[in-house]
Amino acid sequence: MCFLSKGQLEQMQLSAPLVVIKNKAVNFTTTLRPSSVGTVTYFWWFDNKTEPVVTLNGAISFPFSKEGSHTVTVQALAGNTVHQDQMRVVVYDYFRSHPLVFSSNLDELNPGVTEWREDIGRVVKTCIVKVTGISEDQLLVTVLAGLPTTAEVFIVPERRSRDRAMDEKWAHLDQLSQVLLSALNQDLIEFTVKPGLQVNVYATRLSPAPLVDGSESGHSSTAVIMLVSVVLMGLAIFVIYKFKRKIPGMNTYTTEQPDKEQEVIPAVTSIAVPNPEGNELTSLDHVDVQLDSKSKGYLPSHTDIKLSDEAPHVF
Repeated sequence: MCFLSKGQLEQMQLSAPLVVIKNKAVNFTTTLRPSSVGTVTYFWWFDNKTEPVVTLNGAISFPFSKEGSHTVTVQALAGNTVHQDQMRVVVYDYFRSHPLVFSSNLDELNPGVTEWREDIGRVVKTCIVKVTGISEDQLLVTVLAGLPTTAEVFIVPERRSRDRAMDEKWAHLDQLSQVLLSALNQDLIEFTVKPGLQVNVYATRLSPAPLVDGSESGHSSTAVIMLVSVVLMGLAIFVIYKFKRKIPGMNTYTTEQPDKEQEVIPAVTSIAVPNPEGNELTSLDHVDVQLDSKSKGYLPSHTDIKLSDEAPHVF
């Protein structure tokens, strides 16, 4: 007779979004190492509630009804072993977020621990503030677990924006997003992990502000040529068909009947093709920081974006 014994629980990790929408259910999940440890009982604490929520499943959904910072704690009980993890969730009425990727050389230094991810997140946030001029209180960066190394940046509202109309609030965040995406797409967000190891931060390909690729104009020109060719071919077929109807049995057109009114065939003289303009990205006031040669002159001044002199508070 063979008995299979379950391994002892060694580690538990709690995962959830860093920034969430108010009154919208948030999914919290746990990861166990090893994954097979027998029956596990989970105890969930949201904020400072004295009574935990008890489940046998390592996932739970919970909505937050108030803005601000909230603490979530979970304990996993497997046999006589207990492991605990805790995280902070920030709740807002609205925000903007963008996924980030890093150059592959960062993966070699990723130890897969929370402290390292937090350090990288702080470094990325500092770089974004220096290059874009966005207030550090309006930026949150979280580096996600796993490989390849990825992250997410959140642009949150400033405190004064609560007195504005909702359209103005969204417009302000959209302007800040365009400035951030422009810097990312121009490879201006970078940092040095150690001497000789430079890491670049990029927006993913799903970014709403992609780089302008010169090949796009080539594709547009090809499409226009194909369109004109199709139109001219259709026009030629139409003319031949009409001429054949004029003189049955003949393949050429003659003018033997001058008194007969000739049919007028409209000619295509030109085709207007719109010339798409490149993305014009709004930028903030120039920030006096030391950048490398390729980042000089990147951010011209623009008066459309007004940042508060008073630093807003993020919980």
